[in-house]
Amino acid sequence: MSVIDTTSHVVELASGVDALYLSGRADLQPELFNAFASARSDAEAVDGPVPFRLLDDDWQLEPFSFGRYRYRLVHPFGMVGVTDSENLPALRVQPRAEFLHGAGVDTVLTYFERLGEFLAGGPVAWSLSRLDLFCDVQGWQIHGDDRHRFVCRATRRDLHEESDALTGFEFGRRSTKTMCARIYDKTLQVDKKGLDWWPRIWGERFDPLRQVLRVEVEVGRQGLVEFGVDSPTEGLANAGNIWANATEKWLSYRVPTSDDTKSRWPVAPEWQSVQNASLRHGAIGVDRIRAERRRGELRIITPALVGYLARAGALSGADDLDTTIGAVRHLVARDERQRGIPFESRIAERRAEESRR
Repeated sequence: MSVIDTTSHVVELASGVDALYLSGRADLQPELFNAFASARSDAEAVDGPVPFRLLDDDWQLEPFSFGRYRYRLVHPFGMVGVTDSENLPALRVQPRAEFLHGAGVDTVLTYFERLGEFLAGGPVAWSLSRLDLFCDVQGWQIHGDDRHRFVCRATRRDLHEESDALTGFEFGRRSTKTMCARIYDKTLQVDKKGLDWWPRIWGERFDPLRQVLRVEVEVGRQGLVEFGVDSPTEGLANAGNIWANATEKWLSYRVPTSDDTKSRWPVAPEWQSVQNASLRHGAIGVDRIRAERRRGELRIITPALVGYLARAGALSGADDLDTTIGAVRHLVARDERQRGIPFESRIAERRAEESRR
């Protein structure tokens, strides 16, 4: 539910969980690793992913590792790492943001819990290794000179700019595995990366003519332990408390006064709106997000595509789009003959790459 703070005129568009990384301890069967090893060999032989069926879904096994996990499985819903090392949890799970926002965090947890039980042939002891919480707002403008208005327990702070324009702040370091935070222009990220599905999440309150500012808090494994959180369920149950701690004690944005001690400066109304984030937003459907993402990526490649077509038309003597397409068709046919690779195969390969993203 969106919230408007009439004091600061800041509008909350969405807030909740943006990342949820899991690790699972279980005793996996040797037969399963035999299947993984065989598939990994096949993937290495073709230098690309190979199909791997899991829980009635078509996954793909990559020819390379997932960090310290030898077997890397990918799907539009997320990535799963599997290992037989006694020094690591058997499973590492990283759901995709699109799945989280499209299906909802409860559905995501249920899906991967079932997948883990399928792989283990029984119960899995799940732990939460990372939790990202976010709040997207409009009505708050920040500038590079505002950096002195932040009070933060972290000593490391970075300011990010692009062409002299502020794109965001970063507080703390992920490598500490405790807590770090980012404040950045989400609309700029949406435009550059083709994440055109985000306006669907923001809903009717979103003003396309105004900047959306994201406040994001990342809590690593050590930070979760300090909050007394182990399981994913505990993490979700304590999300509100974690957000409150992060935005009240760890990081805040203040109104400057003559007091030399910044921690005594009053909390800015804009930040009060962030502190009061509802941390709830509804799932909008995975299929809808995928469709919006495809449109976003087509939007990004269109200028380059038009440029190449225009150049191909000029070089081939074409006068319009139809004759240019005809000339390009002949060029593609010649390339097929020279390489021995049908264009349909290239499309299928790219579609497979798309399904793994």
